[in-house]
Amino acid sequence: MTSKPLGLATALCALLALAGPSQAETLADAMAKAYANHPGLAAQRAALRGLDEAEYQARAQAYGTVNLQADYGWQNADTRRSLAGSRSRDDVDPFDLGLQGSIPIYSGGQIENSSDAALQAVRSGRSTLTSAEQNVLLAAVTAFEDVRRDIALVEVARSNVRVIGEQLKAAQDRFEVGEVTRTDVAQAESRLAASRSTLAAIVGQLARSRQSYLAAVGESAQDLENPPPLPPLPESELAAQALAEAQHPDLVAARFDARQAEAQVKVAIGRQLPQVSVNGAAGYSDDSVFIDDVASATDSNAVSVGVTASMPLWTGGRNASAVRQAQSTFARSMALIQDTGRIVRQTVANSWSGLDVARASITAARQQIRAAQIAFDGVREEATLGARTTLDVLDAEQELASARADLISALRDEYVAGYNLLASVGALTVTHLGLDVTPYDPDAYRTGVMNEDRYGYPKGEETRWATPYRP
Repeated sequence: MTSKPLGLATALCALLALAGPSQAETLADAMAKAYANHPGLAAQRAALRGLDEAEYQARAQAYGTVNLQADYGWQNADTRRSLAGSRSRDDVDPFDLGLQGSIPIYSGGQIENSSDAALQAVRSGRSTLTSAEQNVLLAAVTAFEDVRRDIALVEVARSNVRVIGEQLKAAQDRFEVGEVTRTDVAQAESRLAASRSTLAAIVGQLARSRQSYLAAVGESAQDLENPPPLPPLPESELAAQALAEAQHPDLVAARFDARQAEAQVKVAIGRQLPQVSVNGAAGYSDDSVFIDDVASATDSNAVSVGVTASMPLWTGGRNASAVRQAQSTFARSMALIQDTGRIVRQTVANSWSGLDVARASITAARQQIRAAQIAFDGVREEATLGARTTLDVLDAEQELASARADLISALRDEYVAGYNLLASVGALTVTHLGLDVTPYDPDAYRTGVMNEDRYGYPKGEETRWATPYRP
């Protein structure tokens, strides 16, 4: 005959089997979801596609324009001559059809430099997109670890409330038998109220962390799995600084911005130089006239080709001012390279320092927990013998709870600091992390647009545009 506890256990196992295994979410899952679905990245990718189109438009200037124009009209005139007593009716319906085209031969370098400026803007946009991707991934990591930290802190706070509640009950029992005074009971009650307040604050912090997770990942945090070990990090701060100088996306974008500004200076200078273009036109004209019901039609064809040259002689100083403005923009972009470099180096140093501090805090917290546990056990035993007061026990319990909370926070800080260091050197990418998500390929859009042949580029030009981007 099966016992009742065994029957209950069997029923519980059956229910768990029917429910199936619960799928815990990993850090890699959270980062992949954030990368694939974050609206901020979608907006940045759309902005990059707009820069691609701006580059195509800049290069399209070199291939000229052709316009079709058609005109048709109808005119009726009814004339009455009072002296002669006669009357005439005139109908006119002319029709004109023409093609006009123009190809620039020399633009003072404006077209070439405008195209180069647009290309540098695309490259800067790609680096800006990489920076945005790093921020999204780092936000996902931070939110993931914040939720896990706060869940653990809530458990510590609840345990603290439970232990202090037991101490309060023990103090009340001892007070009833006269072993302690009312003061000991009041101290325990005060500590219990404070621990409950701390628990409420941490529960609120956990709620905020869950909202941050929802904003960063796009889904609510459910069952979060323990994260894997940190990815490989730079061996030294000096190595991290070198990596950041070479590949940090903000610094790379600033360099491309400077190249774009330099090209814009050449564009402004080109406006002061001669402009030469070849112009052509072809037209057909049909003029039909009816006078007193007598038809008269005239058809004509015309073709013309010519060269137009122009040279700005006086613009009221506008072109010279545009050159100076472009030079000022270029000087600003060069200064921003230096400014961005300082910020990047500072970020690397801060990240490295944060990682060192977190690791030192972990070691200290673990030592503190061991010592605080021994002290708490000893003080509690001594209190049962009357050698310690209730306040001593409460202080020991508070030190142990604080040490446990410090360790939880330090472990979180170390993990987030590691990913902060990766972001500071420009290595927080889906490719470097090996995430199970398809990386966004900006070259795919450029190649797809060129294959559609919407812009009339010469045959073979699409191969040039499809060349993978290299910073």
